[in-house]
Amino acid sequence: MVEASKPLSAVVFGSTGACGRELVAQIAASPIWASVTTIGRRPLSPPPPESSPGKLKQITVNMDTLESNPQVKSALSGVDSVFCALGTTRAVAGSAEAFKKVDYEYVAAAGRAAKKAGVPHFGLVSAQGANANLWASDWKPFHGLLYAKTKGLAEESIKGHFTYVTIMRPGLLDRGDLDRPLEKVWGKFMSSVPVSKVAAALIADAENFANGGASDEKVKIWNMKEICNFES
Repeated sequence: MVEASKPLSAVVFGSTGACGRELVAQIAASPIWASVTTIGRRPLSPPPPESSPGKLKQITVNMDTLESNPQVKSALSGVDSVFCALGTTRAVAGSAEAFKKVDYEYVAAAGRAAKKAGVPHFGLVSAQGANANLWASDWKPFHGLLYAKTKGLAEESIKGHFTYVTIMRPGLLDRGDLDRPLEKVWGKFMSSVPVSKVAAALIADAENFANGGASDEKVKIWNMKEICNFES
């Protein structure tokens, strides 16, 4: 934990997923952060404990009109960090196009809105193997390539638009009770990283930047090994 020189404020997109829940919970419990606002299609329920009353605010929006929503503009004004953990699966989304809409288009829209508001730091939960330059197809047998390319495109939509960008590239996630069926199977054979550690490392990097401790690099990419080795 890095002691920031002033109380910090954050906005979280994608707060109802495993990583997003952890981000909100850790920020809400930390005295370093004065406020945290979630923005999404539905509120986080139940809300996490707060270190002070009224610290958490939740805004429900139509993600397709995110950039024109006055509540979003107001929430982003003056915040120190925006954290984005938006993501779904092809099975849940229902199609390749619907998957790309959530994992790329909504991420890019959140980035544009944050940039327009003058937010200095953007933290993105991406994935191991993300690569915007990969060949990919919407054909289901090639979804692994589409997934990696979409994550890479989401990263590229954020890079270069903020004073500092943090990108987390975890491999297999340990989501606890929220683990997806395939993740439970693969988790028996592959190493995984708890979502709590992904969130903690991302928050720590944001705090370090806010306190003037970030390196000269404009973009910090955390790979799976770095995330696993992180100690708060």
